[in-house]
Amino acid sequence: MNRSRPLLATLGAGIAVTLGLAGCAGSETTAENAVAAGGEGALSACPATVVLQTNWFPEPEHSAAYALIDPAEATTDPDAGIYSGPAIADPSITIEVRSGGPFIGFQQSTALLYSDDSIMLAMIDTDESVKLSADQPTKAVYTPLQVNPQILLWDPERYSFDEISDIGESDATVLYFQGATYMDYLIAQGDVRADQVDGSFDGSVTRLVADEPVVMQGYITQEPYRLKVDFPDYGRDVDSFLIADSGYDIYPAAWSGKPEVVEAQSDCLAQLVPAMQQAQIDYMDDPEPVNQAISDYLVEIDQFFQVTPELGAEIHRVMQDEGIVADGTDGVFGSFDAERMERMTALLADIYAESGVEVAEGLTAEDIYTNEFLDSSISYGR
Repeated sequence: MNRSRPLLATLGAGIAVTLGLAGCAGSETTAENAVAAGGEGALSACPATVVLQTNWFPEPEHSAAYALIDPAEATTDPDAGIYSGPAIADPSITIEVRSGGPFIGFQQSTALLYSDDSIMLAMIDTDESVKLSADQPTKAVYTPLQVNPQILLWDPERYSFDEISDIGESDATVLYFQGATYMDYLIAQGDVRADQVDGSFDGSVTRLVADEPVVMQGYITQEPYRLKVDFPDYGRDVDSFLIADSGYDIYPAAWSGKPEVVEAQSDCLAQLVPAMQQAQIDYMDDPEPVNQAISDYLVEIDQFFQVTPELGAEIHRVMQDEGIVADGTDGVFGSFDAERMERMTALLADIYAESGVEVAEGLTAEDIYTNEFLDSSISYGR
């Protein structure tokens, strides 16, 4: 998930930049030119260290990366936000998972790919990939989530909405992160009104808890639980709409690389992507070890974002029950649907054209994703 919520204001820019520099420290070896480790292992075509950049603090939604490593063998660097260890699929290869958020100065993952050549893959949303396609192109090779878990949520004791367009007919202030492209889409669709949106959202649920007339953005995997359990002044269920159900159906946090790296490391990716497919399925089948490892690691990090084992279990349940984690339309785990990608690429190009953002000339869906590295025999089957 793209968790680039503007919590920088609560941390201080200096802290974020300092942590960002620490988190970006990597080897001088580039992902494009890294020499394969060789040998007979399942990841023998990969470099000795594979660097994966997430877009937020460690969380169960990132299990495709964290589950590559046996928690019992993992090494943590909480100051730099680095979780590493031998790959379960091939212990001769080290997997290094880097945290995002404050550890990268709240930069977009694409910026990291283009400033740190040691990163092989980073988590990038479809809309980010389209928006930056002219100057910083990326290609997605694996999607850990089939449904974007981002929602608009509200207190059902204040509002009763049957469909998303009902929000636009209400007096609610719609809180969102300034610059989020989905809001441009919702306004253009008539689902919300331009005069009711407020881009000052800072990740806090204070205004909803204080019973203000608001609809706010969040994630179905986390905010409903947090509001019910962690905020006793509210302490009840919320109602919500998935933004994906509005037609703004991006793939969130897809594992992506620079096109030249994807080409240069194609032999590695043909081994690594199936390992990520299997690691995430293994997590879905038995989430507790990785959830506990993530929770313990966040305690070590000791910042504002924490995931208790109980919340981790709830995130897993929601990802499973809501189909957030599921097979692609072709029955392959982690695959992109061609028609969906074509529709979203065209839709996003039109949105950005309206706002004066230049995307790559002649951009097509095939420019920003591929299913070629997936093992078509790997299926979640649920």
